[in-house]
Amino acid sequence: MSGAPPIPPAPGRDRAAGGPPPPVPGDEGRYAYDVARSDPRGPGSLGEGPAAPARARRPWVRRAAWIGGFALLALIAAGVSVYVAVKIGPGTALVAFTTALVPVAIVLAAVWWLDRYTPQPRSTLLFAFGWGAAMSVALALVIGTVVELTLIGEDTEADVAQFLGAVVQAPIVEESMKSAGLLVLLLFGRRYISGPLDGVVYAVLIAGGFAFTENILYFGQAFAQSQAAGETSAFWQTFLMRGLMSPFAHAGFTSLAGLGIGIAAERRSLPLYIGLGIGGLSLGMCLHALWNGATFFIDVDPEEPLRGFLTYYAIVQIPIFLILAAIMAWLRWRERTIVRRQLSAYGRAGWFTPDEVTMMLSMRSRRRAEAWAARHGANARTAMRDLIRAAVQLAMDRNSARHARRRTERIRRDERDLLERITSDRRLIDALTRPVARPAPAGAPTDTPERVAS
Repeated sequence: MSGAPPIPPAPGRDRAAGGPPPPVPGDEGRYAYDVARSDPRGPGSLGEGPAAPARARRPWVRRAAWIGGFALLALIAAGVSVYVAVKIGPGTALVAFTTALVPVAIVLAAVWWLDRYTPQPRSTLLFAFGWGAAMSVALALVIGTVVELTLIGEDTEADVAQFLGAVVQAPIVEESMKSAGLLVLLLFGRRYISGPLDGVVYAVLIAGGFAFTENILYFGQAFAQSQAAGETSAFWQTFLMRGLMSPFAHAGFTSLAGLGIGIAAERRSLPLYIGLGIGGLSLGMCLHALWNGATFFIDVDPEEPLRGFLTYYAIVQIPIFLILAAIMAWLRWRERTIVRRQLSAYGRAGWFTPDEVTMMLSMRSRRRAEAWAARHGANARTAMRDLIRAAVQLAMDRNSARHARRRTERIRRDERDLLERITSDRRLIDALTRPVARPAPAGAPTDTPERVAS
């Protein structure tokens, strides 16, 4: 049974006739805002049903939690920075930091492409990156040391100890600490992760932050070794393998946990949260162990040390990357399909015109709509952008509500809030773009300065 309530009719819709309301006289041809609309808070404006109970809104609580979270991340980031500077030296750390900007820029570009269709709040995106770059690194250092001391005894051979650290300890601890950031975002609210692509975006961003700090350490150590040896081959090989050939390694591992959590969030199912969350995390750990363990099984030719790695990279890593990239592209296409289907349903109820639905589907059309609104001022452009985001969120929430086991007042309340927000944005845009004086009909006398003087 679908958990989504029937779509309420648009304000001003003629229910008896079943069609959309007529245009306001004199406004024909305006930018699809020529629909007569009543007060969205008026009785019956959102269809039949009991009124939503009043909610005690306490924005200061959420704001205080975010401020506390960012303050904690800043403190942890300062501690991690000191640790890195002490471990590899301030000068080396600066060189490594500059070099690590290359792979993280590649990851951030991918996140921008994935997120631009249904953009997430910048504050939560920044929090996710900060969690990966600071908190997950600090937790991995502390917990990883404890796990490593537990697994590796004093009499363990060096090769075995290195294998257990790279193939067992690192995948389990690092993937767990990165995925913990996704759980923190869920605690702040399910609205931040409401579908598979949302989970992937945040997971990739967390992993990108983690890889950024880790690359600083690896690049710094390679740079120090190159300085000691008097040559730069070790540094450039490390940069090639980690910075250019595998910038998405950590992102690919953690994205599987994000995918599982995102599917569960869309289905609004606690058992799926547990099953798919643990399943995605476990699969990410396996891929991480496969990546780290390859160095122990590849035959390395002393004269051509990169040959064995490149062979493994072409046979194993490239296919894995292509599969994950195809999944990401499919998720982005899927969101477009969801937006078209759900907004079309709202359009049939009178909330959107066909042209508006088409505009919401194309990034180019969205930019053109914002540019049109910008000609009437910054407030009009802000309202247009908010209208687009609210409409897209409405479509995604409606799709998620369809999978809910039962209809809840919260689903209806959230829908009401978004529809009222859309109506408010429409009114503001209409007020800011409406001409001060309407043009006179053709052939009508006009009071020109000469006519008034006569």
